[in-house]
Amino acid sequence: MGKKGFFATLIAILILVFLLFPSSTGKEHILIPERILDLENPENIINPDTQGVVSFSMGDYFGYFTENLDLTYIDRLDYKVSISDSVFINYPKIPQILDVQNSNGTGRSIIETTGYPMIIGSRIVIISDSFISLYDLNGNLYWKKEILSIITSLSLTEHQVLISYLDGYCELISMSGETEFTYRPGGSRIDAVYSASISSDGQYISVISGLDPQRFILLQNRKEEYKPIFHFELQEEFRRSISMYFSEDNSQVFFENSAGINIFDVNLKTLTRAGNSGRMGNVYKDNECNFYSAMLVDKEGASLKLFTPDNRVILEKSFKGDSLFFRKKEDRFYVGTDNLLMSFQMVSK
Repeated sequence: MGKKGFFATLIAILILVFLLFPSSTGKEHILIPERILDLENPENIINPDTQGVVSFSMGDYFGYFTENLDLTYIDRLDYKVSISDSVFINYPKIPQILDVQNSNGTGRSIIETTGYPMIIGSRIVIISDSFISLYDLNGNLYWKKEILSIITSLSLTEHQVLISYLDGYCELISMSGETEFTYRPGGSRIDAVYSASISSDGQYISVISGLDPQRFILLQNRKEEYKPIFHFELQEEFRRSISMYFSEDNSQVFFENSAGINIFDVNLKTLTRAGNSGRMGNVYKDNECNFYSAMLVDKEGASLKLFTPDNRVILEKSFKGDSLFFRKKEDRFYVGTDNLLMSFQMVSK
């Protein structure tokens, strides 16, 4: 998509000027367009800071910006980048040395490896054809293990790593490398685990497993042992890894369906289908205003949607482009397409 098309889209948004919608609190909330940033011709980069910045990776570029969309760091991809809000690794197609850098571009640590990195929270997972290893951000090795099956998903807490495998089981590993828990769901004609996620407090594990049927399973940590407490068959079946994760407050599990998002309520044990079109990207829950915001991606581009727990759409806006980005941080929304970023702020009345 060309810049003219993007700016036309932006103008169409700005024509609205203010978007008002009510919440369950009785307040009205206003979504105000703020800024647009061209990554190919960035404005002045402010003094680098490592606190409170937001990471992005989009198209040929990656970097960091402040809540006001001021750039603090920007660079081009070598091949791919693994990035968090505190560090990044910009690595070549065949890595041999991984250079871990802080968000301001200063060096933090060096890891010698032939694997590919994933930064998850305050940990670095490195996967190769034959092994998986776990490091901290300073390059210190926690453990290294041989891979005996295809890994379909990874999920981390501060103290544990949950891995799911295509041959039908999950493994929970401690920071010392000890296996704390293994689980083989079974119950299907074909045994395979396509996704597993652990809540940030370590109390729950969600699993999507099997074919014919494919099931969602919720386990709870009871007396230092995880036990299945709820399960159901899914309406559709995937034969690939499935995106799934817990909400920040661990009260819900988000996972994809063929037309958007499944939202499973951990406390009520209920399932809501939302979104209606596109593959699930980032999903955020706003407890104060009682709505969700999500980016749904399809072949045509993506759509930003705000919707209520009963799937009533509050706002829907489409974006065209080959590379798309969405983050929400407190009362600000950041949306990107191709090499352009823009920000919105939500205020309450």
